[in-house]
This record gives sequence, C-alpha cells and structure tokens, in this order.
Amino acid sequence: MPDQDRRSICRAVADLHARTIEQGFLSTLGPGFLSLLYQAINENPESALIVAYEDGAVCGFIAGTLNLKQVYRGLLRRWPALFVALAPSLLIPTRLWRIIEILRYSRGAGADSVSLPEAELLSLAVLPSYRGRGHAESLYAGLVRFFADRQQAAFKIVVGAELAQAHRFYRRMGAEPRAEIALHQGASSTVYVQTCTAGDIA
Repeated sequence: MPDQDRRSICRAVADLHARTIEQGFLSTLGPGFLSLLYQAINENPESALIVAYEDGAVCGFIAGTLNLKQVYRGLLRRWPALFVALAPSLLIPTRLWRIIEILRYSRGAGADSVSLPEAELLSLAVLPSYRGRGHAESLYAGLVRFFADRQQAAFKIVVGAELAQAHRFYRRMGAEPRAEIALHQGASSTVYVQTCTAGDIA
C-alpha cells in the first residue's frame, strides 16, 4: 500500500477515535497526535491496525500490539511532528503528568503483582450510525486471529471503570477480568484477559 494511502487511513482512524472515544485521555491530545500514533502502530510488524469499511469509508477499527514499547519508540522517531502535535498539551501540567503515567504503564508499571499477557488490545471503535451491524465483533475476531497467528495464548484489555458498555462487550466476547489498576491517579481500570484459542471467537 502506498505511504500516502496509509497516512490517509491513519488520519481517518484518528478522526474516528477522537469522535467516538471522547472520554479517553488520548483524545485530548488532538488528531495530530492520534494520527502519528496510528501510523506508528500500522508500521510496527508486531502490531495490528484492522479497519472496517462501509459506504466507501472507514466506519470502525481495532488496534493491538505485542510490544507497546516498540510502538512508542516508533512514535518517538517522528519527534519533530510529535513535538508539534503535543506542544499545547506539554504546557498543561495535568496533561503532561498523564502522558508520563502512560509512558510508565508502557514500561510495565501498574500491574507488577499480576501475571498478564504482553499482547494488548489498544483501542476499538465503531461509528454510532454503524453499530449493531457486527463490525465490532468482526474486528475483535480479526485481532484474536492476529495474536493467535503469532503464537500468543492471550491478550489483555484495559477498560476504564466508567465504560459500562465496553465492559459488557468484552465480557460478551469471552474476556475475563483479571486485575484492577490505576493507570491514571484516582481513576481505576479493569484489566481483562482474552484467550486466543482457536474457536474462542466465531
């Protein structure tokens, strides 16, 4: 796929993320940052960015990785564009601290006492007008296959306590709650684990 096409897809995914995951901290960092993040995910051989299309446009996506550290290293290689994208947030102490918390999490902090898979689902979103058509389930199954093809027995999913709909979806798909962590100070999250055994996801 030409680089221009890849960038266009990542921009569409970034826009979809900003519109549908409004309560997530990453959305506050702006579409420029999100576009760079999804480019880093898409170009990493140990990561997956799977996109759903309908009516000729991106209507949903899922992203996951076997190595979050490598994703952030790829992001840092774009440091000039990254600095420009993050410059407004670097001037806001609370946002800067949350960025630091995310970097600490990527290095393994937050759930040291629990044995969790390295592989991780990073984000999943479908435009509201296209929900209920099986896109989320199909995208999730695609990520399960991606990890299974790479001999991963399971992957983790971090879900904020306030995201009731997400909790219901992941439980319905067969993920099991395994730990509670505080990714951001004062905000608890549940860590789910999804096995990648053949037949787990239809």
